[in-house]
Amino acid sequence: MFTHLFVKNFAIIEDAEISFRDGLTVLTGETGAGKSLIIDSIDLLLGERANSELVRNGEDKATIIGTFKFNNKRLGALLDKLEIEHVDNVLEINRTISTSKSVVKVNNKVVTLNELKSIAKYLADIHQQFDMIKLLNKDNYLDIVDGFRYELIEEYKNKYLASLNELKEEEKKYHDLENKIQEIKDKRDIYEYELKELKALHLEEGELESISQEISLLKNYDKIYSLLAECKEIIDRDSVNDIYELKNNIEKVNEYQSDYQEILEKLNDHYYELSDIYETISKKFSHLDYDPRRLGELEDRKQELNIATKKYHKTIEELIEYQANLENLLKNDEDLDISLKEEREALKTKYSETYKLASDLSTIRKETAKNIEKELMANLNDLGLKNRFEIIFNVKETSEDLSSSIFLESGIDDIDFYIETNVGEGLKPLAKIASGGEISRIMLAIKALFIKSQKISTVIFDEIDTGISGEIARKVALKIRDISLSSQVIIITHLPQVASLSNNHIKISKEVKGGRTYTSIKELNLEEKIYEIALMISGGKVTPSQLEYAKEMVINKD
Repeated sequence: MFTHLFVKNFAIIEDAEISFRDGLTVLTGETGAGKSLIIDSIDLLLGERANSELVRNGEDKATIIGTFKFNNKRLGALLDKLEIEHVDNVLEINRTISTSKSVVKVNNKVVTLNELKSIAKYLADIHQQFDMIKLLNKDNYLDIVDGFRYELIEEYKNKYLASLNELKEEEKKYHDLENKIQEIKDKRDIYEYELKELKALHLEEGELESISQEISLLKNYDKIYSLLAECKEIIDRDSVNDIYELKNNIEKVNEYQSDYQEILEKLNDHYYELSDIYETISKKFSHLDYDPRRLGELEDRKQELNIATKKYHKTIEELIEYQANLENLLKNDEDLDISLKEEREALKTKYSETYKLASDLSTIRKETAKNIEKELMANLNDLGLKNRFEIIFNVKETSEDLSSSIFLESGIDDIDFYIETNVGEGLKPLAKIASGGEISRIMLAIKALFIKSQKISTVIFDEIDTGISGEIARKVALKIRDISLSSQVIIITHLPQVASLSNNHIKISKEVKGGRTYTSIKELNLEEKIYEIALMISGGKVTPSQLEYAKEMVINKD
């Protein structure tokens, strides 16, 4: 239940407070007085996105605070999950809107807009004039039907969507393999030529680097020979033997004085290292040989490898891997065909599983639709529409090509609302034949049914009685009052019939002071209420007879 609203610096509302009670509360007043701003402010409390342009001119921020009482275990569990305290099941939602940032708090804890929306769906349902347009667009009909058994349908839909994602993965695997096989068939001649060419090269990993090093050696043979010869000559001057003698002498000194142990260890290390170096240099020098024929062969081989790497845009290692892949591709045709059959069977199995889950979802919807049809026709009859109403299902069939295109995020159902508003005319699409007044009544009938099925504690209507007058207006008023017997109803109305049945009547008006427009809000007493209803009847100057008629309407509510 919505108990209190505080609005400050919101458009033409400077500072306003409204207390709400059980039953039916009507908001009346002239056009532009600010009635819709009250609904807009409540909508913001329920998670609508904020627009900083609605901050009152000259102010830096707008503040909207709403207080709700609830008795819903699921909401309590959600608040616990979000770590929001809720003493005595009371929630205060505070929204601050400014040009720099907007802040949302629930019981003084900052929450995200998505978190607020998840909370708000348990607090109230708000109907705005735009909802009428939704009723004329068949793309919204699935959402309307699903809303009547949201949690059950969501459970079925989640299973279906999980399977659909797996199906799309299977479908991709199958088509990737199919494309791969087709590519092999289309390019077999090219692949066979490339494989033959690569095999003829006898590629080896690291070969190009090894060839480059050997070419460098042969091209710089004279320099390398000269430098190595000089190194060998230096070593042959007894330098290693001198170090050996030095090492022996230090060993003897160390026998008399241990302070030379560290020097001895270093000499040992250097001696053996130099010995190894000497052996290596000597070996390389002795094996050093210049072969001009070998240089030519290496340069030819290097050019051959470079041509291959440039042609295929791959390194030698990548060419070796590509050669192996070509061999596998060309020798595994039969294996790939077998794999394709296996993949198709896997795809077929997943396709059937997904269609079964989609059909289960469709079955739940059809059961829901039957209940909606039955109760909706009863509600429409109360509202003066003696009609037939059917929800027509067009369910997509399976396709032999196993394409996932028949599966939408919403399932395999396409539905339309059909109605017969005149006896004998037959069922026709709702969007094509309903008038404005009929759409208002159909929407009210749907809302009444939805509120009942979902046990919504608070419902807010923004001029749901548009386009209605006369005896039908009385029927609409009675239906709205019936809703208010089980749920708190807050409604903007221009119908005196609706206002006369209210438990609480709030008048919204505006005035200009000092060059600024201000909205004022007043809860009417019985006498003021009767006068306001007489004013709604007259549309101008109130006569005594209109006052008497308004009084009769308020007193005789049935």
